[in-house]
Amino acid sequence: MSRFAVLALLVCLGACSAPPEEETAPTEPEAAAGPVAQVLPNDIAKLRVEESPAVGPVVADRERYTLYFTTADGPSRPTCLEAECTLVWPPLLAQGGKFDAPGFDQALLGTTKRPDGLEQVTIAGKPVYRYVDDEQGGDTTGHGVDDKWFAISPSGTKAAK
Repeated sequence: MSRFAVLALLVCLGACSAPPEEETAPTEPEAAAGPVAQVLPNDIAKLRVEESPAVGPVVADRERYTLYFTTADGPSRPTCLEAECTLVWPPLLAQGGKFDAPGFDQALLGTTKRPDGLEQVTIAGKPVYRYVDDEQGGDTTGHGVDDKWFAISPSGTKAAK
């Protein structure tokens, strides 16, 4: 048997006979803020007005997806923080309160800090989110969900025709 074959056999035997690595539980519980969203440095929130046939003018993000607010949130105080919520209602984030929102009343636009330190976009003090079941820009399937989620109008109120 060649030296290479012997060496390969020893390596295989060593790897095969090694005890499995133990999985260790994290020493600290994961933050309750849900999954960490990526925000690029100098990311600018781009907002636009879209006309929804179902509910009239709504605010949309850079990809034309409708933005929503929930009546459960307080002024500049998001309540959708757990992973179960943020996976369905991802918050719209912006760094440093920078906006590209032509035609909007700039006094209505702002951000609020989330517990994870990220800045969530607010319109008229309402933190805004996308809805995971909106399949394409212009959809408003989240409007009226649980009678507490609503598409947001350019004035910061509930969109309604």
